[in-house]
Formats: sequence, C-alpha cells, structure tokens
Amino acid sequence: MTAPIVTRRFPDVTRLLVTALEVWVDDDPDRTGPETPDDLQDRMPFIRAYRIGGGRDRLSDFPTIALDVFAASYSAAESLAEDIDQWLCGPPPPIAVLDRVERDIAPRRLPWGDETLFRFGAQYTVVTRRVPRT
Repeated sequence: MTAPIVTRRFPDVTRLLVTALEVWVDDDPDRTGPETPDDLQDRMPFIRAYRIGGGRDRLSDFPTIALDVFAASYSAAESLAEDIDQWLCGPPPPIAVLDRVERDIAPRRLPWGDETLFRFGAQYTVVTRRVPRT
C-alpha cells in the first residue's frame, strides 16, 4: 500500500477570509464572497474579499487582499468596515494560518455606481507560510 503524498502549499487566503468574515454578517455564507452577486441589494450587508496581487518567496506568501463592505447606509458600511479592520489587523491575526496582516489602505468610501448603497474598501497585505496538504 502506498502512503498518501503530503505536500505543502500556501493557503487560499481568499477562501479563508471569505469564510472567516461570515461571523460579521450573522454567519450567513450568502453575504460574503470573492465576487459581488447579481442580487447584491438583497444580501446587504455584503463583504467581498479577493486577492489583487502580492509576491512570494520559498518560505512565505504575501498576498495583497482587497476587502469591500457594501451596506444600505453610510454609517452601516463605515462601522462594519472599521470593525473588520480592527479585527483583521489584530493582534493576533484572527485566522491561525495567517502570520501577520498589515493594513496598506485603511477603510474609505469608494464609488460603486449605485447611489442606493454604500461601499467602503480597504487593502491589506497578509503573510502566510506553507501548510501541509494531503
């Protein structure tokens, strides 16, 4: 019998964040994601997180993550974005496989093209190391 191959790879930070951010929207997985849904108005508040860049070396991955909060009012979007910012930047990082989270751009209001909703966006650099995968 052959033993399973164990490899080490960098974690999918987008997937980790999208799942962890569910706690901020009543543990509803339909209100977080890497893309905005067609029915965004019906899912607010909604949190979008996705990788927009970043490098890596042999030991660490340094993904740059964009995080957007959508809500029906300025105060709801601003408050949720600030709460997530404080939670994410710790210390300690809120997800065990993250070594560090650094704020590149603090939450700020961004245009969206629909004046019935408000968007606050921020940008972070996350540092992770490889984890075992079977």
